[in-house]
Amino acid sequence: MRHLPLYNRQAPNPLASKAINGLHSIGILLAKRGYPDNQPRIPPGWRLAAVEKWPINTMHGPGLRPADWRFETAGDVKKPLSLDYDEFVRLPHITKKFDHHCIDGWSYLGNEWTGVDMSTIIEMTRPDAGVKYVHVEGEMGYSATLALGQELMLAFKRNGETLPRAGGWPARLVAPGEFGYKSVKWVQKVKFISDWEEDFWNKKLIGWGEPPIDPALNPWNIDNEERKAGLRKLFTHLLDEKRREKLQRLAKPSGEISA
Repeated sequence: MRHLPLYNRQAPNPLASKAINGLHSIGILLAKRGYPDNQPRIPPGWRLAAVEKWPINTMHGPGLRPADWRFETAGDVKKPLSLDYDEFVRLPHITKKFDHHCIDGWSYLGNEWTGVDMSTIIEMTRPDAGVKYVHVEGEMGYSATLALGQELMLAFKRNGETLPRAGGWPARLVAPGEFGYKSVKWVQKVKFISDWEEDFWNKKLIGWGEPPIDPALNPWNIDNEERKAGLRKLFTHLLDEKRREKLQRLAKPSGEISA
């Protein structure tokens, strides 16, 4: 079976994508990926991150520690939620072990996560019948879109300890079996939607004139050479973007204050 490419090679059609709709219908099956007993546990061609310290990988760091954080639900729901941190951590919660697989090609095994299962949030906020996806939003515009039916957790502890700020505090998404970048840190809102919405990185790619990453891809079905080539292209765009931002700052007249 041919592996899927890192990027769609056809014009993106997220609203009609058969692969995306398939994610919704088989969401419950996706949960086995990312569990310690999944075979093979480490995706083919990936390396084990054999380090004691938890490797935290992110393209942008968090902002200042929020003093008034709230967890909210929005979109097509009957009962929108708005909970402060104490209310959130008092919700029914679970503890499970999931492995983490970064799109850079490394795996960190045996993370024990404690948090609120997405099914609890679904029960509380009561999405409309037509909802198919959850769009999870974090700080600074970061986001991920996933199928409503797959296993997701909103974690506030790792290995029995409250998450550090860099690791996602107050809460982070844990999406077992997906690329690590989909586990959104610093979660603020979960939006329940019936039509597909591109996530943070796909919006970036589209803005750079690149096709979006196929949502059906995961660490076990991706072609690693195409994954590496796609990452090189992404980093090139990021460097160009940072360079343009720096030039724009330098071009401002002395004393001008940004809005």
